[in-house]
Amino acid sequence: MTEQTDSPEESVSTEKSMSPSSQKRRSRFGVFLKWMLIVFAVMQLLMRTVWEPAWGDALENMITYAQVLLSGICTIIWWFVFSSFSRKTVLMVGLPALLVLFAWIGSIQAIDFDGDMNMSFRYRWETTAAQRLAEYRQSTETASTEQIERVEQFAPEDMPAYRGINRDGIVIGPKLRTDWESNPPTELWRHPIGGGYSSFSVVDPVVITMEQRGEDEAVVCYNIETGQEFWEHRYPANFNALGGPGPRSTPTIHNNAVYSFGCYGDLFCLDLKSGESKWHVNVLQKFGLPTTHWGMTSSPLIHADNVIVNIGSLNEGLDENGVSGNGLVAFNFATGKLAWQGEGLPEPKHDDSFKSYKTGAIAIEGIEGKTLPGYSSPMLAELAGQQVILNFDGTAFRGNDPETGKQLSAFPYKAGDYINVAQPLILSDDRVLISSGYGIGSAMLQISKDGTKWQTKSLWPEKNSMRLRCKFSSPLLHDGYIYGLDEGIMVCIDPKDGKRLWKGRRKGLRGRYGHGQILFVDGHIIVLTEKGDLVMIQPSPEELKVVGIHKVLSADVKTWNPLTIAYGKAFVRNATEVACYDLRANPDSKTETIEQVTKTE
Repeated sequence: MTEQTDSPEESVSTEKSMSPSSQKRRSRFGVFLKWMLIVFAVMQLLMRTVWEPAWGDALENMITYAQVLLSGICTIIWWFVFSSFSRKTVLMVGLPALLVLFAWIGSIQAIDFDGDMNMSFRYRWETTAAQRLAEYRQSTETASTEQIERVEQFAPEDMPAYRGINRDGIVIGPKLRTDWESNPPTELWRHPIGGGYSSFSVVDPVVITMEQRGEDEAVVCYNIETGQEFWEHRYPANFNALGGPGPRSTPTIHNNAVYSFGCYGDLFCLDLKSGESKWHVNVLQKFGLPTTHWGMTSSPLIHADNVIVNIGSLNEGLDENGVSGNGLVAFNFATGKLAWQGEGLPEPKHDDSFKSYKTGAIAIEGIEGKTLPGYSSPMLAELAGQQVILNFDGTAFRGNDPETGKQLSAFPYKAGDYINVAQPLILSDDRVLISSGYGIGSAMLQISKDGTKWQTKSLWPEKNSMRLRCKFSSPLLHDGYIYGLDEGIMVCIDPKDGKRLWKGRRKGLRGRYGHGQILFVDGHIIVLTEKGDLVMIQPSPEELKVVGIHKVLSADVKTWNPLTIAYGKAFVRNATEVACYDLRANPDSKTETIEQVTKTE
C-alpha cells in the first residue's frame, strides 16, 4: 500500500501550466505575506516590551486583533489562490480547516470585552447567567420585610450612597484583619445576580443594587446577613451596549426611600421597606433627550429637599466656555416635582402627570441627537468658601449652585467619545483632581472666587498629566499622596506637581489590577480587581506594599462593579454573581468603629 502525496512532477506540472503573469502574482503575494507576518511579529514584540500607549493596553489589543484578522484573511487567500500546492491538497486541507473555523464561529453565543479590550467568548452550550439566576430564585425563599425598620438616622458604618455618603471612597468601620494568608476573608454568602454594573448601597439590614432581569431593569433589596432577597421592583427596560447589558447607576437610600436611576432615564422613588413605587419620572422623556452610548449612569444625589441627577444636554454647538453640557436636574424627593434644571437643558416637553411616563427605550423612542452627560456622578463639596455640586460630565468639570442648579464655573475636559468616568478628588486649598482615560490623563485644578466670579486653572505641567489615567475607577487621597489605577495599574502620585512616585508592574498581578475599583478603610486601600481579586494595600509613597490577595469572584467574568464595604463586610459583584465577605479582625465580638481620616498635604 503506497501513500498518496503530491509528487515533484505534479508541482512542476502545476507551475508549468500557469502563465508567467500568474506565477509572478503568486511570487509577489507570497513575499508580501511573509514580510507582513515578520513586520507584525516585530510590532508585537515591541508593543509588549517597550511601547506604553497613552490609551493603555486597549490600543495594543485592538492593533493585535486587526493584525490577526488581516493575517488570517491573507493566509486563506494565499492558501486557496496563490500557494504552490496542488488543487487536491489545497482542498483536502483547506476545506476541513474552514469548516472547523466556521463551526467554532457558529458556536459562539456572545463576545465580551474587558476594559483593555481583551476578548472572551460565551458558547451556545453554556448555561446563561439569566438561567442560573432563574433557577436560584425558584429554589430560594424571600426574606421577611418585617426585619426592615424605619431608619431615623444613618449609623457611621452605613454606606447609603455610591462610594459612601460623601462619594469620596472613604469607609468608616471596624478594624480589619490583615493576616490574609493565615486568616483570609470569610465568605458569608454567595448567589447568582442579574446583569449590570451597579454597586451596592447598605443601611443595616438592607443591601440594595440594580440588575437586569430578563427584559426588565430591577432595583433589588437583599438581606445583609444572608443574601436573601427582601424585595424587587422591576419595570420594562432592556439596555445593552458593548460592555454588556444592564443598569450602571447605584441607588441612593434617604429618608426611608430608595432613589434609583436607570439607563433610559427612569428615576424612581421606592419605599425602603416594601419596594413599592412612590413616584416615577422618566427624565429623558421629560426633556426630550436620548440616552447616551453606555446609558445613564448618574447615581442620584440628595441635597436639601431634592434628588439630583446628571442627564447631560444635546451637542448643539459650544457655549462661551467652549463646552456644551450642564445637564443637572433636581426633583423634590418627596413629590417628584421638578425643582430646578441646568441651563444646558431645554424646556420640559412633558408635564408632571406621573402615570403618563413610560419606561425603557419606548420612553425616548424617536428622539434624535446626542446627549453628553459623561459617566461620573454629581457630588457635594465646599470650595472657595461655598458649597457646590461638582459635576464631571462628558465635556467639562463644572461647579453648580446646589440651591438653583446655576453653573458657577466650567473647565473644558473631554476624553474619547465624551467618556469622563472618575469622581473628582477634593484636596486642601480648594484644589480638585480630575482624571480620565482614553489618552487624556489628569489635571490638578485650582478653584478660586473673586466676588461672584469663579476661576479654574490647571496647576500641573502637561507632561505629568499622563501619570494617572483613571479610565473607570476613582482615585483616593491619603496622607498627602494620591493613589489610583493608571490604565489598570496601581500608582502613587505627588499632588504637588503630578510626578509619579511609583507604579506597579506592567505584567503580572502585582499592581496590575485591571479596571477595578478602590476604597480606603482602616488605614488600607482595598482593591476589587477586574479579574475578581480582593487586594489589601498598605499606602506608602515609597513602594507598592501588598498586604493580602484573595479571590472573591470568577476571573472568567469582568468585574467592573464598584466595591462596597460596610460594617467590615465587603459586598462584591459582577454581572453574574454576588458575594459577601467578612473582613473584620474580630468578627465574633462587637468592635469599636474606627473613624477614617485622610490627611492632606
